[in-house]
Amino acid sequence: MYFVYNSLLSILTFFLLPYYYFKSKKSGEKLNLRERFAFYDQNLDLLFPAPRVIWIQAASAGETLAAQKLTAEIRKKHPEARIIFSTMTASGKKLAKKKIEGADLIIYLPFDLNWVVKKSVKTFQPDLFIMIETELWPNLIRVLDKQGAKIMLASGRISDDSFGQYKFLGSLLEDMLERVDIFSMQHQEAAEKIKELGAAEDHVCINGNLKYDIDLNLPTKEEYFQKRKLFKIKDQTKVLAAGSTHQGEEEMIIDLYQQLKPDFEKLKVLLAPRYVERREELLELCREKGTAAVLYSELKRNEIQLAEDTDVIIIDTMGELAQLYFYADLVFIGGSLIDRGGHNVIEAAARAKVVLFGQSMYNFKEERDFLLENEVAFEIEDADDFFEKTYQLLANDQYRKQRAEKAAELIDQNRGAVRKQLQLVDVLLEQGEDYNAG
Repeated sequence: MYFVYNSLLSILTFFLLPYYYFKSKKSGEKLNLRERFAFYDQNLDLLFPAPRVIWIQAASAGETLAAQKLTAEIRKKHPEARIIFSTMTASGKKLAKKKIEGADLIIYLPFDLNWVVKKSVKTFQPDLFIMIETELWPNLIRVLDKQGAKIMLASGRISDDSFGQYKFLGSLLEDMLERVDIFSMQHQEAAEKIKELGAAEDHVCINGNLKYDIDLNLPTKEEYFQKRKLFKIKDQTKVLAAGSTHQGEEEMIIDLYQQLKPDFEKLKVLLAPRYVERREELLELCREKGTAAVLYSELKRNEIQLAEDTDVIIIDTMGELAQLYFYADLVFIGGSLIDRGGHNVIEAAARAKVVLFGQSMYNFKEERDFLLENEVAFEIEDADDFFEKTYQLLANDQYRKQRAEKAAELIDQNRGAVRKQLQLVDVLLEQGEDYNAG
């Protein structure tokens, strides 16, 4: 089973490398092939081997933010440990360097080729490997298990797409799941899915979603008013933030802005594409639609001043979207009006914002249902519904603020996942010590 997997993966890697190489050249992002093949530039002899090594893996930016507080708490509780933090994407690694202060080393996850992961695991010799949300890599998990590392899935979830894809792995999946010590899932549905895939029932538990435990990092009074000044937000200004948008959604958002503008004269839109490299594409879209727009990065650097007739600000920086929600009256979550499964709704709700999203939220079903049931979020059916619900919420300040306050209260009441994951971390580290002692 591993022979077939490794053969197919090797062929796939060979053919995909040129594609990713040219894509990285076009976007300006470094591919870091050496690191992905476990050739590390850092002088690792100063860090490894170490008496205790904890390796945390987060796929991209969203998982990195989810892991931020957990990593910080692990650092506090285990100051002697070496902490490795890995991610798969350039955006994730860039964000990790800003947010994951407790890590001794931030790297790209090695390709799941057998010889590559063997080299990486031999270098680091981790005692504990923590996967955030959904990170199941057959070769890496097998090599870690053989080396004696404890393996944990934290804040686990299985999307509908992933569920179907994992089933194709057959006996390979069965072997991989047997090697994982703890599946700490977000909710009952996720727990049932991982058990259906083959995880042992006594290895599965439910401990909530790390994203509910996010640090809000409230802006200071000075920071708050400086940002309002930068965006020219006045007392009568209404601000719609559109976070993590995709192609096909921005057109609807600009159309919505144009529909709302006659009745909300001071309306502003913070438009944050999922992929910031699309900034020029969005500027061109706004020009084609006759709507003035500017780049947030240029405003920040004081390269330009926001003109009075410019209401659309394209957020083209990484790691700031959640904090910018503080300046919004209403938040739309992207990836939900097209078939992408949506994005994180908790970041906005935790900051006391009413949330709007489309019908494609299958990657965040629990969070969607939780917010909808408590009437602090609203689902959009089509462009007309988008306009009607946005108009009503912007026009009714009292109702919107009541719902927003309730959203923040609900998120606050559901915190605690970090504490529960920490307890499991301690258990696994103790088991590892007992195993090594024996």
